[in-house]
Amino acid sequence: MRELIALLRAAGLDPSAAELADALWLAGRTARAEAAGEPPGTPGTPEGGPPPEEPPQEPEPPREQAPVREEAAPEDPVSLYAPRARRAAGPEADTGTPLGGGVPVRVPGAAALPRVLEVQRALRALQRHRPGAPPTRTVLDEQATAEASARALGLVIPVFRPEARREATVRLVMDASPSMAVWQDMFEELRAVCERLGAFRDVRVSYLHRLADGRAVLARGPAAGAGERSGDQLRDPTGRALTMVVSDCAGPVWREGEAQRLLYRWAECAPCVVVQPLPQRLWGRSWLPTERGGLCRVEGGGGKLAFSPDRPRRPGRAADRSTQSAGGRAGGGGDGLVVPVLPPSAIALGAWARLVAGLGTGPVPAEVGRVFADHPAAPLPPPPAARPPRELVRRFRSSAAPRAVQLAVYLSAAPLTLPVMRLVQRTMLPDSEPSDLAEVLLSGLLRRTGEPGWYEFVPGVREVLLGPLGRDEAALVLKHSSEYVLAHFGRGVRNFPALAVTRLTGTPVAEAGVRTDVPAGAPGEGETPEQMPEGPVPQAFARVSAQVVRRYLPEPPPPDRESAHPPAAPARDWAVRTARARLADGDERALYEAVTVLRRAVTVPAGPADPPGEAECELAGALLRLWAVRRETDLLAEAERTARAAPGPPGRLALGRVLHERALAAAGEPDAALLAAAEREFAAVGSDPAAGRELRLEGAVRRAESLILLSGLRDDTGALREARDTLEALAGQDAGVRLALGRVLLALAAHAPDPAEREELAALAARRLEAALTAAPEEPGSEAGSEARRRIRVELATALSYLPGRLEEAAAQLARALTEPTGDPELRVAALVCLARVHRARYARDADPAALEEAAEAYGRARRLIPRDGDAYGELLPEWGDVLLERARAADGRPFASTAVRVLRESRAAVPRSDPRSARRLLRLAEGLRLRHAYEGDLVDLREAEHLLDLAVRQGRGPLERARGWREHGDVQREIHRHTGAAERLDRAADSYRRAWRAAMEADEEGCGVACGDAGAAVRLGAVVQGLRGEVLEALARPRAAVAAYRSALDLWNRAGAPPPAALSARLRALETEL
Repeated sequence: MRELIALLRAAGLDPSAAELADALWLAGRTARAEAAGEPPGTPGTPEGGPPPEEPPQEPEPPREQAPVREEAAPEDPVSLYAPRARRAAGPEADTGTPLGGGVPVRVPGAAALPRVLEVQRALRALQRHRPGAPPTRTVLDEQATAEASARALGLVIPVFRPEARREATVRLVMDASPSMAVWQDMFEELRAVCERLGAFRDVRVSYLHRLADGRAVLARGPAAGAGERSGDQLRDPTGRALTMVVSDCAGPVWREGEAQRLLYRWAECAPCVVVQPLPQRLWGRSWLPTERGGLCRVEGGGGKLAFSPDRPRRPGRAADRSTQSAGGRAGGGGDGLVVPVLPPSAIALGAWARLVAGLGTGPVPAEVGRVFADHPAAPLPPPPAARPPRELVRRFRSSAAPRAVQLAVYLSAAPLTLPVMRLVQRTMLPDSEPSDLAEVLLSGLLRRTGEPGWYEFVPGVREVLLGPLGRDEAALVLKHSSEYVLAHFGRGVRNFPALAVTRLTGTPVAEAGVRTDVPAGAPGEGETPEQMPEGPVPQAFARVSAQVVRRYLPEPPPPDRESAHPPAAPARDWAVRTARARLADGDERALYEAVTVLRRAVTVPAGPADPPGEAECELAGALLRLWAVRRETDLLAEAERTARAAPGPPGRLALGRVLHERALAAAGEPDAALLAAAEREFAAVGSDPAAGRELRLEGAVRRAESLILLSGLRDDTGALREARDTLEALAGQDAGVRLALGRVLLALAAHAPDPAEREELAALAARRLEAALTAAPEEPGSEAGSEARRRIRVELATALSYLPGRLEEAAAQLARALTEPTGDPELRVAALVCLARVHRARYARDADPAALEEAAEAYGRARRLIPRDGDAYGELLPEWGDVLLERARAADGRPFASTAVRVLRESRAAVPRSDPRSARRLLRLAEGLRLRHAYEGDLVDLREAEHLLDLAVRQGRGPLERARGWREHGDVQREIHRHTGAAERLDRAADSYRRAWRAAMEADEEGCGVACGDAGAAVRLGAVVQGLRGEVLEALARPRAAVAAYRSALDLWNRAGAPPPAALSARLRALETEL
């Protein structure tokens, strides 16, 4: 009895004598009733009396234990481990992960940016920021419109006022140096804050990379090579952009001065700030050292700040720059700029935001970094000296912040992976900052392992740190981390992968490799211990209830307890059925659960009843769906490995789908080699007699999709015609085949050089697409079905746009597609671009300028849906500019000339000079400037056009393109001559026409006209420029040279098979008579 009371009190219970007597009485009755197989109080047992004596019975043989599939009680602990790859046991092997039996789960991670809501509230002041440049948007002023219309005696005179709200954009730049990988989550959270702020018209994200030659470039992602572009593209002369650079300023790009020089060019025009995650006392050791002073706002500076240092600058340095603009030019005559350097805290960011927005004048204490246009590089630092563990810890304790020291001690009792370290920091030191974790990472106590995202202590350091950490305090790390995970499990916060280890895998304990050598009667006998590898025990970072984990983990069906035989471990057929049920739910969590189940299933050998490769194909398909949601390249790599492991036609079909997605995921245009590989896989499935009918049909349809993309890249219609023949033979069997046939015919129509053949193919494609649209089911609640119907409508309208008699029908189809709300902005852009082309075709048919205005409006709507750094943005601008240019040439086109020049100027800036499309865009911009000069008479437009044409002929990729540039150049020289009367301009015009003639003859010899679909284009151009050259030579009083040019032009017209202009023949006869 004393032992029982002691145990109860140790468990936190202190029962009274009456409560203890009641518990003993109830336990005795319950135990006897269960042993007899009768509930308490059954007939034959006097109520409240002693139980009757029972004859002794033979003990029952122990029942065979089932493979541990019973439901775990809510109190069963589940240990969570950070997953890592297998490796040999070493000094830090105790922080590893169990080698088998773990179930992948998603564990809520702590925020990398502490007190996110406070940061968001602090930056809310930027909603009041107004750039210094005039607003580009206007809104209707109702009051002024009403007054102006009343004074105009009934005429409606709209009055617009500038709209400055949300005129600014923010550009977030993340340093992609290796040391900044730990701050990627903080950068993503800062981006989310800016997107939710409602203060910016656009939030653009870039990553700063260092190339092998030392140049600093920007890319779209943390991996190099994804859309690399010059950093000068972020230079905004209008001052509408705020630039926030997140960096520790410790990478090679900062040591070599490239980042500082780039930052200087950005800060010349618009406000810039560096968000420094390191502790403030370490900023002086970075490659952007800071100085302290006061910041105040410059009145009328568009958000620029002036800086006054607390200390005068040391003598012997640059000229006196005691007052310089922060994010603007130096006020003291030097070429240096100062850029604010802020910690990622709400106080610092809020003070800067208020100054930039004009809500305060300052001065505000701040730290700034000084950058120069020719910022010098710094020498390489000496390598750190090796020190014993105790000295490393002693130096760290003497120089680090107290919270950083305490955090290092707590981390000695946790696995050293970044999400876990952040979780320990947030639970054990909730008031700490990201700089405290940064100080631990840079202390020299830790070093990176060979596994991504993992760290380890320098040998001997963990033992020194664990010295002052008692057992109870070490247990608090596990306790508080577990409470945080339990409170946030399954919520919409940032998650990271982990392994849950307990009886959740459905595998027998002995089979799973758990220790079974526990002696009988030893503690733990009869329990089901967690699976542990041989060697040192791995280190869990949290423990939660099994019921919580099961709530967010897919579970096999419950076993049949009445069955005589225990159920086997979950097989592949159950995994496939469960995954398909999860995929039918449609949400992201169900998708992840399906992938989790299938990943476990493919590790089990297939049974005799399992279809070969079924689980692998299902996993590859689920990974592709997950890729569409998350866009993580690792998912595509895993899907390809899984598909290659699947045998037979289903495996080849899955592999083709993965290769097709990989081709589309390539930076820029799709990868032609991957598309060709996918097409070969689909063709093999479609022609394999061993494949079923459904597989062959799907292979044919997917092959057609790959060939359509390949035809756009290679300009080859042979494979498309082969796909047409194959699909026409199968078109009567499936609606999807008919739709694919319509798309193939549409692609053939786009490549047909003959107008009659194009119209014939377009009519056939329209007929097939109309049938597919009719057969497509209308499901009001299905977003995917509605999206498919809208896509077919856009394709049908594209086919009808080739048929002049059905353009109104095409516009009606697009109007229906645009009136329906769509979740795919790319489809809406495609519909608007198609609508613009339909209106252009209407103008070609009816010569109605209103059609061009409607086309320009559709292009403008599409442009607002495309981000400026998107590839589609650069493709849309030339078409939009051509439409505006064509409208400016038509009747009453003067108001459209300046708009055309603006759009064509953006089109030129959207591609670098090295791009093959640059020369043609320069030509079109020069043409727009000449047209505006014809309306406005401004000589500046002609001189700019002359400069652009000089660039165009130097950047031209072929002789025919250069010939057109020289011809335009000669025309501009003649127009300038009409203004100035200088004979030198006529000499330049004659030389330009001579160069154009030579380039045209070179193009004719190389067959450039045949390549562009017009064999006589080069010869006709040569004839035209020779005639123009003759006119110029005649104006220069050089009749013999003019006669030679006219005769050359006449010969070229005869060679081209076209009649020469009558004026040319008349001038030639007149000059020959005079001579």
